[in-house]
Amino acid sequence: VEGDDLYRHSKWLAMMERRLKIAKELLNPVDGVLIVTIDENESNRLGLLLEQTFPGHEVSPVHIVHNPRGVQGDNFSFIHETAFFVIPLGRKAIAPRALTPEEIADGTSNLRNWGGESERLDAANCFYPIYVKDGEVVGFGEDVTQDDTIHPDHNEDGPDGSVAVWPIDGKGVERKWRYARQTVESIRHLLVIKPLTRGHQKGDVEVQIAKDEAKQKTIWHGTRLDASTYGTQLVASMLPERSFPFPKSLYATQECIDLIVRNKPEAVILDFFSGSGTTAHAVMRLNRQDGGNRQCISVTNNEVG
Repeated sequence: VEGDDLYRHSKWLAMMERRLKIAKELLNPVDGVLIVTIDENESNRLGLLLEQTFPGHEVSPVHIVHNPRGVQGDNFSFIHETAFFVIPLGRKAIAPRALTPEEIADGTSNLRNWGGESERLDAANCFYPIYVKDGEVVGFGEDVTQDDTIHPDHNEDGPDGSVAVWPIDGKGVERKWRYARQTVESIRHLLVIKPLTRGHQKGDVEVQIAKDEAKQKTIWHGTRLDASTYGTQLVASMLPERSFPFPKSLYATQECIDLIVRNKPEAVILDFFSGSGTTAHAVMRLNRQDGGNRQCISVTNNEVG
C-alpha cells in the first residue's frame, strides 16, 4: 500500500480504532456482543483490528449475500458483505435458527434409548406404547415400567386400527424411551415415524425424534437480505427527498440483532454508525413482534475533516 492509499487506510484504521475502544468500554463485560458489518475492501483489516482490540473474545465472521447482482471487480463480482460478531469467550450468545420441515425430517434419531442405562428399569415412567397410524403419532399409552406382568412385542395392535410401538430393540431387549410419559407430549411435534428396513415386526415402523433448532450458519442468503430492495428502496419510500449511501437491508439488520437479544426483552442496543436509522427500525420491529421493551441509542458522527 503506497501514497494516497496508505494515507486512506491509516485514517480509516485510526477512526475505527477510536470507535471500537469506546465501544469496548460501553459493552456489558459479561455478555455484551459487538456486531460490525463491512464490505470486502476493509474486511481483512477490520478482522485483525477487532482481534487486537478485543482480546479474550471470539471474533466470528458471517458472510451475508446482500447484493445478488454483484459489484464488479477486476476478477470477481462481489455479492456479500461481512458481519463480525465479537463475543466474550465461553459465552453462548447466539440464538439458534429454526429448522425447515425438510431439515427436521432429515435430522432424526431414535426416540428409543440405547447403550448404557437404557433398559426398561433404568428409569421411571419411560416404558409405554406410542400409537401410530398412517405415518403419524396419534396418542400415547400408560406407563407400565414397574408392571412385571406386561412384556409386549416391539409393535402390537393399538386402538382404532393404530399400531402400538414399544421401546424394544431388534434383539428383543426391553429398553426405554428418551422422554418420560409425563413429558413426551410436549415434544410430540418433533416425532417422526420412519419405516424399518430390517426385521418383520408388526407395522414395520419406529419412532424417531427430530431437532427443530440448530446452530446458525456462517453464510446467509435470501431475498430479504437484499440491501437494494429492503435498504435503498425501503428508505426512499419513506424519505423520498433524502439520499442515504448504502443503507442495510432492514431484515438482515434485524436478524443480526435478534441473534443476540431474542431472549433479552430489556436489552439496550447502541448504533454508533446510525445513518438512515435501520438499526432503530429493526429494534422497533423486534419489540412489536414479541412485546419486548428494548431500547436503541442511535449516534451519528461522520468525523468530517
